[in-house]
Amino acid sequence: MERCERMGSHQILEFTLGEEQYCLDIEYVTEVVSRSKRDVTPIPDSPPHVEGAIDLRGETTRVIDPSTRLLPDGYEDDGISQERMIVFGDERATGARSGWAVTDVLRISTIDPDSVEAVDEEMVNGIVTREDGHVVWIDPETISAET
Repeated sequence: MERCERMGSHQILEFTLGEEQYCLDIEYVTEVVSRSKRDVTPIPDSPPHVEGAIDLRGETTRVIDPSTRLLPDGYEDDGISQERMIVFGDERATGARSGWAVTDVLRISTIDPDSVEAVDEEMVNGIVTREDGHVVWIDPETISAET
């Protein structure tokens, strides 16, 4: 089993989309907020993963649905709402101020590079192996990128 070769441990933010669990490097995250789909204004001609935009504390913030890229085609959400939003503070991740609509935010964890299995997939940094299962460590820059 090939492991990711990364320097030192990393802090990650763990979250869910539907019933699937993911994580991303905490360095990208500014805050986590509650959101309502009613507050999202659609953006004409935007890619399918962009829900629209909201006014978050006086700043226009693009709302991205990462499930359109991470969950398999035909995934049924069974009414599971995405009422939390991970807000990115660094535009290098998204090209503009944005946030991801997620089902829930679970915790911040520290991972050891030895617990990360490398994968050959553009959007995935690796698979984090823990005693209670696996978490997919994703790259926010590739998920949020325009198609």
